[in-house]
Amino acid sequence: MAQRTEAIYNGKSIGIESIYTVIGDKQINIPEKLNWLREKSKKGELFCPCGCGANLILVAGDRNLREQHFRIKDSDTELECTAVTEGKTSIESKIVLKCWLDDKLKTGDIDTRVPINAVDDSTDRKYEFSFVSKLHKLAISYFHDRANITDEKLDILDMNTQDIKIYYIADIMNCGSGGQFPEWMMKIESRQGYCLFLSIDGIDYKDARLEAAFYDQDIEGLWCETIVTEGRLSDYSFDENNNLLFHRDSLDTLYDKAYYEFRNKQDREHDRRIMEQEKREAERQKRLEEEKKLQEEYERKIREREVQLLREKEAAESEKHRAREEFARNMAAGFEQQEKPIKDPDGNRWVKCEFCGKIAMDRDFSSYGGKNHVNLGTCIECSRNNPKAAVQISIPHRESNANRYDPTVCPECGSRLVERNGRNGRFVGCSSYPRCKYTRSIR
Repeated sequence: MAQRTEAIYNGKSIGIESIYTVIGDKQINIPEKLNWLREKSKKGELFCPCGCGANLILVAGDRNLREQHFRIKDSDTELECTAVTEGKTSIESKIVLKCWLDDKLKTGDIDTRVPINAVDDSTDRKYEFSFVSKLHKLAISYFHDRANITDEKLDILDMNTQDIKIYYIADIMNCGSGGQFPEWMMKIESRQGYCLFLSIDGIDYKDARLEAAFYDQDIEGLWCETIVTEGRLSDYSFDENNNLLFHRDSLDTLYDKAYYEFRNKQDREHDRRIMEQEKREAERQKRLEEEKKLQEEYERKIREREVQLLREKEAAESEKHRAREEFARNMAAGFEQQEKPIKDPDGNRWVKCEFCGKIAMDRDFSSYGGKNHVNLGTCIECSRNNPKAAVQISIPHRESNANRYDPTVCPECGSRLVERNGRNGRFVGCSSYPRCKYTRSIR
């Protein structure tokens, strides 16, 4: 069953999903939204959506997103004491830390679980330091569970240490980020500069290990954990100013170096991506220019081809015009021979009327052709109005049929043959019908 996922603020419903965002395919939480909701929780401005009037607080963190939810403030519920006993790992870790401080400080004044008012009597808050060395003016605050790390507690610890230097150490189970904003650990990092994680193997001090790390966003916007140092707890010590050392090197100096390398790595990756982007853009521009050149070359060839075709067309028209003029000049002389049909450059056949001397295309003649009359015929006007022409048309030149070879000329009367439609389909018939009734089927 899902835990409470809704709260009411100023009469408006707020779902727990409002604290999430995504980068790439990684779901992460939003620091600003978390802080805003937590502030509203502190001010008692989040209420139960059922209308009971109970205040809600945000339970949200960086570890398991599905654990994030709202819950009713303890002050609004009647509960019996449910104090949680300290876990095995927590107490064993404190034993190891006590041994470590005794080993490195060698003062023998390490007090454990020291209330704040034992250090500064100006407050009566119940928060406590895990360890305090008044001689070395050094304190350790250990957190087994990151849920116990609150701004209020850290602020109170910081403000009431007087001139005591305090280090915050968390259990190793609290490290890691998985790309999420490590909300609780960032509370420590913002004060200490880095986080310290303790891992133990039972209560043996020699087997305990300490890791220093910091968190920062990479170029993708995901939160990364960067290891500063990692080694046995006994490899860590303090100098005379209570600065933490790792193999005699200042942890602050090692952190500065690791942080510089991390940021430098991100800057190099950023520059590499910029260069890659510029390279891809340059390649894209190059492709566009090449495509543009190819397109321009193609268009140039098209234009040249169009010009060439236009010139060829103009030359052909000019040649036809010249041929027509030459045909017109020589056409009259062509009718002196009756062996070859007279055709103009366009393929049109020309005929001369034997009666009126009219020269025209064959479509203006009722009959033409025949032996010794290849280019002679009878125009339509003469066939209608000239009795001599009518008589001559009625007498077919049968004696010339054996020598006919033109399939467009009627073998009966020498008239032009045309295609016609009939009951049995298309056929060829004489254009002088009904005077001449010659037909021929079309296969």
